[in-house]
Amino acid sequence: MSTTPHLTKRILITGASRGIGLSIAQRFASLGASIILLSRTTSQLTAALATLPAHPTQPHTTITGSVSSVELWETIRRSHKDIDVLINAAGVSCNALLVRTSQSAIAATLETNLLGSIYASRAIGRNMLVRKAGCIVNIGSVLGLHRHIAGSSVYAASKAGVVGFSRALAVEMGPGGVRVNVITPGYVETDMTTGMTGAAREAALGATPAGRFGVPEEVADAVVFLVGNGYMNGAEIVVDGGLGCT
Repeated sequence: MSTTPHLTKRILITGASRGIGLSIAQRFASLGASIILLSRTTSQLTAALATLPAHPTQPHTTITGSVSSVELWETIRRSHKDIDVLINAAGVSCNALLVRTSQSAIAATLETNLLGSIYASRAIGRNMLVRKAGCIVNIGSVLGLHRHIAGSSVYAASKAGVVGFSRALAVEMGPGGVRVNVITPGYVETDMTTGMTGAAREAALGATPAGRFGVPEEVADAVVFLVGNGYMNGAEIVVDGGLGCT
């Protein structure tokens, strides 16, 4: 059976204005899917929208807002009942020793990385269960479960939560026709890694057997596979260049 997603799919992607989220959006749009881009910044969404190939019948759209807003997700649940695929790619970094991390930084990391995925999956998942069809893909991180470094405790906690949440949700929703899977990338060339110090980058490269960071398109390829393969449920695909093996 082909693992290429049906061209009629309606796909909502969070964190879609740049980085991994935008690359996923561009990949699916190139396959003919209709995309809803969600991010916090209108100007970045407008720029991202302009990079997508036009859909022949259903224009791509944008939603501006924070994934940690329960009210936003309730509005989306009521107004967008045709979403076939939800991809939770919104994320923020938190690079500091725990004792030096502010309460606001801890809250922001957990709210965006973990609670955002939970709220989105709850809202959109309800509609999917009514239709008895749907697919959710969450973006975790290899730093959450398979690789640990000093200064990543809060970020690791949020992403480990995403992995555990995805697996448990797959058990809950699978019988209702909704599949849930998770991608755990390693270091990927995005704004998050651009901000690394030279020493930190060299250490990360040295710990990655592939000898390089990944690119967003490689993560997007894995997401396309998970969406297209109807038997994949509760799966975790690691895209890390071997980082988690060291």
